[in-house]
Amino acid sequence: MTELRQLRYLIAADEAGSFSRAARNLNIKQATLSRHILQIEKRLGMVLFNRMTRGATLTPNGMIYLRTAQRIVREFEELNAWVRATNDGHVGNLGIGFYTSFSAGNLRATVTEFGERYPDVRVRGFERDRDMLLAGIENGLLDIAIMIGEAPYRGLMSRPLWSERILVAMPEGHPLAERERIHWTDLTRERFLLTERDPGPETRNMLLGKLGMPGYTPEIDMNDVSRETVLSAIAPGGHMSIVAESALGIQVPGVVFREVHETNGHIRVGFSGYWRDDNENAVLRRFLDFVAVRYSLPPLSGSHPPPQQSELGPP
Repeated sequence: MTELRQLRYLIAADEAGSFSRAARNLNIKQATLSRHILQIEKRLGMVLFNRMTRGATLTPNGMIYLRTAQRIVREFEELNAWVRATNDGHVGNLGIGFYTSFSAGNLRATVTEFGERYPDVRVRGFERDRDMLLAGIENGLLDIAIMIGEAPYRGLMSRPLWSERILVAMPEGHPLAERERIHWTDLTRERFLLTERDPGPETRNMLLGKLGMPGYTPEIDMNDVSRETVLSAIAPGGHMSIVAESALGIQVPGVVFREVHETNGHIRVGFSGYWRDDNENAVLRRFLDFVAVRYSLPPLSGSHPPPQQSELGPP
């Protein structure tokens, strides 16, 4: 069979117009190049080059054969480039699961920038609740799930990724809307509306911990609706809701957002990534490296402790 390097010798000889110049360009002996081209001709039973004192030119059969040889070499090089890019995580697919809003915030910014940096990677997003995200990682549908807080799960690796501010959403006509800063004590006796879907249960637990006291339990309505529907119901219903700053991209008439503060500043919630420890997708590794650089995270080395600034934990 004709070897790939022999096809490259053939192409080089045509481009150089002589065997001697082609050999110099390839940094091999002219006798080596001539021998390989002659082997091709003997194997094919046809002459590919007209040998002349001042050079070599293709015969009609040589021209036809050369076009095919060029295509084979080009496709082989493209294939090798694809393999290298795939192994490096520059090409491939990445399934990302989440249950927070994608309208703004770090998740949207991170995925958008990663897509711009690696345009040959196809990023697929899946919005599900926590249980479905964990199931998606287990069955291979997802490469990574990004969720609030951090908890150990058997067979999964995890690490904190970033944090976002905690905001209270309220009707624009509410007296507290005139303030730039809202403290937990300001929210006592208010009515809250949350979604039953994630992260609604986590948010409910946080409200109970922050506002609950002997003789008083905050009034929290839980509905099986989306976060967008919750925000749409705030203005006419007189409720409030608690969201992460990623929800700022959801524009709802009559609703305003204010930061929730404690003594040492505004409150933040931590987000973590979870993935299978046996996931060999190079794009996942590329994404984790990208996130580490973007948020100045320490080098990845297995599981990490929960982020200290997180206010929300797993259910």
